[in-house]
Amino acid sequence: MKCLLCVNLVVLFFHVDVMAQPGRIITLENADSLEGKVIDGEKVRELIGNVRFSQDNVRIRCDRALQYLESGKVLLTGNVVVQDDSVTMRTPRGMYYRDERRAEAFESVHLDDGNVRLTAGFGRYFVDLKRAFFRSNVVVRDNASTVLADSLTYYRAEKHSVATGNVSVYNPTDNVTIRGNHLDHFSATQYSRMVERPVLVQIDTSASGRADTLIVRSRVMEAYRDSTRRLLAIDSVEIVRADLAGVAGLAVFFTAADSILLRTSPVVWYQKTQVSGDSINVYLKFRKLRLVSVMGNAFAVSPSDSVHQDRYDQLTGETMRLHFFQQALERIDVDNRAISVYHLYEDNKPNGLNKTSGDRIVMAFTQGRINAIRIYGGVEGQYFPENMVQGREQEYAIPGFRWHDGRPRIMTDARNASN
Repeated sequence: MKCLLCVNLVVLFFHVDVMAQPGRIITLENADSLEGKVIDGEKVRELIGNVRFSQDNVRIRCDRALQYLESGKVLLTGNVVVQDDSVTMRTPRGMYYRDERRAEAFESVHLDDGNVRLTAGFGRYFVDLKRAFFRSNVVVRDNASTVLADSLTYYRAEKHSVATGNVSVYNPTDNVTIRGNHLDHFSATQYSRMVERPVLVQIDTSASGRADTLIVRSRVMEAYRDSTRRLLAIDSVEIVRADLAGVAGLAVFFTAADSILLRTSPVVWYQKTQVSGDSINVYLKFRKLRLVSVMGNAFAVSPSDSVHQDRYDQLTGETMRLHFFQQALERIDVDNRAISVYHLYEDNKPNGLNKTSGDRIVMAFTQGRINAIRIYGGVEGQYFPENMVQGREQEYAIPGFRWHDGRPRIMTDARNASN
């Protein structure tokens, strides 16, 4: 009896759908019962129990359906499943539009295409256009990352996703979260681009057990998850992490290589020392600062004394390397046309300065303070007594000296990034 009913239902549906647009026929495959109704002047067939129907390659299952015979829309309720090739969308309640070949999910949407799993409060899928739109608490997961957003559009043919509004991308491999308001992701090439106030947050645990947070801000962020696995922060870049901070026009993060390349007017601060140059490379080991290498017009500046705020110790040369051990500055090496200005103190009272130059200068540090200076090759030096220095400190500055006031601060950035 049930098989006979299914045959009759197929005939009834075919009779109705011959009036639809060519190629827009819905075929009923199963229903436990059928009842005819009129709702708002339109003939409707109510299908109850194990409802299954298809339209070309689209297959739909649900517990109950209302098919509007003229408009072609089908209201779906109870365990709704819509399948198109490898894409499966599930929802408790939805709608299918025969002529537009469009499926909508109204709540608790779950979509799976074999690689990506998505949940949202609302979903709309265009069969012919191979395009899906989702909004309200959108969460997308794949093998590499998790994306949260207010809304997301997915273009299946191009494998291109566009997420907008409070976008957050979390990568568990690097423990990195990138936030912004607009994300474009191309899964075929593993390329992503975040714009509209992007910020990167990476939280590590320091040796003392305290959270060690890296904050990066820029106008644009681009991620490449190919063999080099790199992230680009572009335009107005700000970097903050514990005692380390930096600004640049461009920053390239190589996550696997544990290095950061800073280009376009870069400046780096470590504790009280400021470093600038044509380009700066920051090298880490297990995400701990190991070496800062400055190429071209290298310049290091640090306040000489907290009381005498107009006095700065200075070091410059063509190239410079800052070596770190256990997160503390251990040594600075300067090569090619090296010059240093170092203020002297006796019993905490200023006692003039030394200005020296040579082919190479090496400064050694203990607990953040200079304890030895060595000059190699073509050494020249001069001592200026305090009576010649007091009130005339700027006259002894090395050409190119500049103290930058734009150091990013971690407390403000960290608070804003967590919102």
